[in-house]
Amino acid sequence: MVRPLVYILVLNWNSPAYTVRCVESLLHLHYSNYRILLIDNGSTDGSEAVLRARFPDLAFLQTGDNLGYAGGNNRGVAYALERGADYLWILNNDTCVDPRALEALVEAVEKDEGIGLAGSKIRSMDDPDRLVFAGGQIDFWQGKSFHRGHLEADSGQYDRLEDVSFVTGCSLFFRASLIEQVGLMRETYFLYCEDVEWNLRIQKAGYRTVYVPGSVLWHKEGGSAGTTRAERLHPDVVYYCARNGLYFFKEAFPVPQRWTASLWHLFENFRLLVSLFRRRDPRFAEYSHSVFQAFADYCNRVSGRRQKRLAGD
Repeated sequence: MVRPLVYILVLNWNSPAYTVRCVESLLHLHYSNYRILLIDNGSTDGSEAVLRARFPDLAFLQTGDNLGYAGGNNRGVAYALERGADYLWILNNDTCVDPRALEALVEAVEKDEGIGLAGSKIRSMDDPDRLVFAGGQIDFWQGKSFHRGHLEADSGQYDRLEDVSFVTGCSLFFRASLIEQVGLMRETYFLYCEDVEWNLRIQKAGYRTVYVPGSVLWHKEGGSAGTTRAERLHPDVVYYCARNGLYFFKEAFPVPQRWTASLWHLFENFRLLVSLFRRRDPRFAEYSHSVFQAFADYCNRVSGRRQKRLAGD
């Protein structure tokens, strides 16, 4: 019996070492019918040459520019659909997978046509028995999302397949047929919030989002945005989180929660700004510029990649 064809999409941007490690783990998957698509998002560090030389037999797609998380992966989705994919698995390049990770996802979704999106149990690559994600939860009134189990020791407390508010963009497994009904991830976000918005859009279309504990992978936290406070306060991270949060609430939340979440979001950003100012933190100027640009761009309906401007503009 021929198993459903799964395309695994691995998006790279200036991080070939992470991508090599991820792909090496994918080559040991137990599932029999899958293809790996490497997508380079316009890297400037020679990633393409490294990856093509290391994996000459794998499909490779070059976007030509940094299109963001959604833009890069959407190009990969289109490629896979043209080639008859039954399922797609979008996987962060800073992960390593358990050999049974894909098989568990396919088995879960094949059993229930009502499942539209499935995600994995994610552990820390630096502390392999510690969880970083076991399903996502959303506080719609405050507009906050939570990674269940974050930093808890994995002792089997989240070993039941269940519905969740969202599964993280680190591991998104879905039916190819879903795209025709709900569309792709919104490229207007460029970075951050697009995966959670897509989760909610899929649920509004009547599908379930489920956490599959039998699908285990390890994630190098900090491979993208970073884990330290300094890394999380990088001006671009601050900008996208501040701006996209407002777009996310507007596009995905019901009206009462849309307003309360937006107000809380504004308050939280300005509270951190005040805290940095009081401590005379040297990052205050860059942070405040990013926040004000984010809110100004939202008001002016600016989306996509951040347009850098001088602080005095």
